[in-house]
Amino acid sequence: MNVLFVDDDVDAADALTLLATSLGHEASVAYDGHTAVSLARATVFDLILLDLQLGDRDGRVVCAEIRLEGRSKNAHIVAMTGFVGLEQTVSLGDFNGYVLKPLQFDRLEELLTS
Repeated sequence: MNVLFVDDDVDAADALTLLATSLGHEASVAYDGHTAVSLARATVFDLILLDLQLGDRDGRVVCAEIRLEGRSKNAHIVAMTGFVGLEQTVSLGDFNGYVLKPLQFDRLEELLTS
């Protein structure tokens, strides 16, 4: 599986990328929304884990831009957030679902094998 991790927390994004590669997957990382959109337009990703609150942009806007065009417009895109009860307070728009941060190893493994 080819996965893109998008998080402005560099340490968290790098750790997730290392975990995914240790499990045998291809993994890329973006630390901001602009880079994420560029990568998603140029590369086919099966899964994109996208932080909702990036330093430069709202993750929902980034998700919508990825869905507009490019090689990953049909990717499975999952929002990452630290907010419990997100589905009751915020529209997830173009996302396929969400996971809570910090992302636990078993949950990441589940996402990578589904």
